[in-house]
Amino acid sequence: MAYCRAHRLFTPGDGVVLGVSGGADSVCLLFALHRLCGELGIRLYVVHVNHGVRPDAGRDAAYAEELCRGLEVPFVLVEEDVQALARRQGCSTEEAGRQARYEAFAREMRRRQAQKIAVAHNAGDRAETMLLNLFRGTGLTGLGSIRPVRGRVVRPLLGLERREIEDYLKERRISYCQDSTNDTDAYTRNRIRRHILPYVEKEICSGAAAHLCRTADIFREIEDYMEEQIRQAEELCIVREEAGQEGAASRLTLVCSAFGNLHPAIQKGMLLSVLKELSPAHKDMGAGQVEQMLALCMQPGNREIHLPQGIRAARIYDRVILERRQEADGGEEISVSVPVPVPQSPGESLTCRIPGGMLRLTRLERENLDGKALDSENFEKKSVNLSENQCTKWFDCDKIEELLEWRTRRTGDYLEIRTPFGYGRKTIKTLFIDEKVPCRERDHIPLLAQGSHILWVAGGRICESCKISADTRQILQVEYESI
Repeated sequence: MAYCRAHRLFTPGDGVVLGVSGGADSVCLLFALHRLCGELGIRLYVVHVNHGVRPDAGRDAAYAEELCRGLEVPFVLVEEDVQALARRQGCSTEEAGRQARYEAFAREMRRRQAQKIAVAHNAGDRAETMLLNLFRGTGLTGLGSIRPVRGRVVRPLLGLERREIEDYLKERRISYCQDSTNDTDAYTRNRIRRHILPYVEKEICSGAAAHLCRTADIFREIEDYMEEQIRQAEELCIVREEAGQEGAASRLTLVCSAFGNLHPAIQKGMLLSVLKELSPAHKDMGAGQVEQMLALCMQPGNREIHLPQGIRAARIYDRVILERRQEADGGEEISVSVPVPVPQSPGESLTCRIPGGMLRLTRLERENLDGKALDSENFEKKSVNLSENQCTKWFDCDKIEELLEWRTRRTGDYLEIRTPFGYGRKTIKTLFIDEKVPCRERDHIPLLAQGSHILWVAGGRICESCKISADTRQILQVEYESI
């Protein structure tokens, strides 16, 4: 009871789905929670999963059902061919069994409208998991091992050792089933339980399992602290531009200058966090991917890397943009040129529909504009965005051909610029680099073109030689509105 309260495992009114295999741990869990039902204010529902691996599995299912009948607890039997599931999933039988159990628990929780799933891991399981994670290489999460609470899954027996569980059952004369697979070395976890921990207890340190659990508690507290520090650091370094499914961001932007000021432990923790945020089921993300990302963030130069689960990370000046490939490739590009006719008579206006918006071209007589002789400087002051999706530019109409194009960039495109010696050319590629336009956006920016000669980069610069001058008699007004 004290353990449940200390870790806030239950709330009065909770429906709790118990996984009961018939072994000592789960039988202890069933009887202990049944005895505390009134005090905790909870309702119990039992699920037994028959993996179809052992010949005596039917006996265990029958025993679990008999216990529940005697305690008047609702019981559900789920039968799953775990070996076939392992072949389909390409994983071990042990992992397939774990998946089958938790899926069965989740289904029953939804059916019963329950709030928690209770499983019977004990302190020995926690010590074994910590060692297994350590041998395979792990971080704070792995060293913290099994937690008392993980989402809706709670573990009320995690503070008890196996001998304490067996003593509890013996004192109350409660029998349980022996799983024959526990007496073999078929699973890695069994070898740690049967050989490594007993040797350590006997030859190195008595009470080693308890010591490992206390150390796991320390790592868990450190992990909780680090997660809070990482969360605060993300607010300084990360911009989530759009929401993906179930609240996860589908595109993240990391500010390298702010990121570089962080402690290396926070940097690595943040990178692992955002990679997991973008990856389905948090798969295939570990130290190797974090090191790749760290190099990308800390070493200057525009480049990109590709990571598992279709994640692309692109360094663009002081930013690193991370996104899933299907999101990265999802932008709309103007793949065909749209012919744009130029009005032939003063006062005439032509409207041209384009992908994602509309262009309106109007031919104006200079002398009729407010009765003033407006010069190019005044027009430049007027050439501003009218709103977030609308802008207007003016050109010397005599320097414009009768048919223009509205399209995205092509090889050889250039913009005429002013130099000390007159007009010169700057390629659109160089222009985008100089103005720090992100690589991923360059092929999506609309251009008003006259062959390879670019008159206007939409929303940005226009050709210098086509600007209004003192000699301009007729003006081409171009209004662009995106939708």
